Amino acid sequence: MFRLTKKRLCILFWIVLILGYIFHVEFLVYKFNSERWLPMACKNEKMCTRILFVADPQIIGKANERPHLITPFSIFDCDRYLKMTYYHAFHFTKPHVVVFLGDLMDEAHIADDNHFYEYVRRIFDIFLSPVSTFTHTKHIWLPGDNDIGGEDTKVTPKKLQRFDRAFVQPSIQTHKNLTFFKINRFTEIIPVYKKEREFFDINQIFIGLSHVPLMFRPSSFTQKVIKKMMPHVLFTAHEHKSMIISTDALLHKDYHIIPVTQEKGQIYEYTLGIQNMYEILIPTCSYRMGTNVIGYGFAIIENNELKFTNLWSPTRFGYLIGYLILSVIPLILTLLYTSCGCAKNLLKKSQR
Repeated sequence: MFRLTKKRLCILFWIVLILGYIFHVEFLVYKFNSERWLPMACKNEKMCTRILFVADPQIIGKANERPHLITPFSIFDCDRYLKMTYYHAFHFTKPHVVVFLGDLMDEAHIADDNHFYEYVRRIFDIFLSPVSTFTHTKHIWLPGDNDIGGEDTKVTPKKLQRFDRAFVQPSIQTHKNLTFFKINRFTEIIPVYKKEREFFDINQIFIGLSHVPLMFRPSSFTQKVIKKMMPHVLFTAHEHKSMIISTDALLHKDYHIIPVTQEKGQIYEYTLGIQNMYEILIPTCSYRMGTNVIGYGFAIIENNELKFTNLWSPTRFGYLIGYLILSVIPLILTLLYTSCGCAKNLLKKSQR
């Protein structure tokens, strides 16, 4: 007959504790976190577009991760974290359009073709397989410096062509009354739009997409983009933090910056095409970017009304430390138990 001795009871308690911790960390944390997000709804579904923004996931590569011994674990954990947070963000927003604002991969700019396409398959597995049943969703992909170069390495035609082959789509796309156009600050490529238009025409809302911020880092190229495309709003990334920048659409000299933080969790509302032009920076969605302020951007555009908020994700490193503690404590207790047993045996022998 099985008897619950003190030793067996301690082992059973520890197993239950570990399993409970795993269930909480790997499932409940994401569910509870999504319940804190601020809901936004459409007034008229036919005129409304819900947009989910994904910035700087930078999935881990195989070359630069240190130490190499834990690289497989790091890849598995980071990929799973992104898949879980994105799954909840997607089902919370039910987006018509998902925009990936670049730096999809950490080492694509230095990877050979085999590694590059392996990273691409992982991107599709993380961001497309959990929501594969939503076939109506439009996906827009932008390259970042970690995808094609531009900061640590040079942008080359081969890197550009390789990215374009993996994520085939035009540089200008439309959805309802929205026109999305891609901007590449590294190559200074601006899409060709032949129709004449003016900023105050709100029949078609123009949305600029760039990995590197434009108004946050004003330059002569920024002025070219504004003059040629006259965007009502820009969505950018790269800085791994969130903020909203506004300027007068005609003068665009003074820039007003609003930091967007977790403490100021709120919905921002703007009317497009009236006076100001806006740039909204999206935070990184990866816990590996040296910040605890991580998440996704969520916008609703209905006619010319814009509503925006961030869907903040739970931190990860604290839970990983919890795993380490739960693993080390049984080892320490076992060593203490063994050493105490050995000490008792030595004491008995010395007394004989």
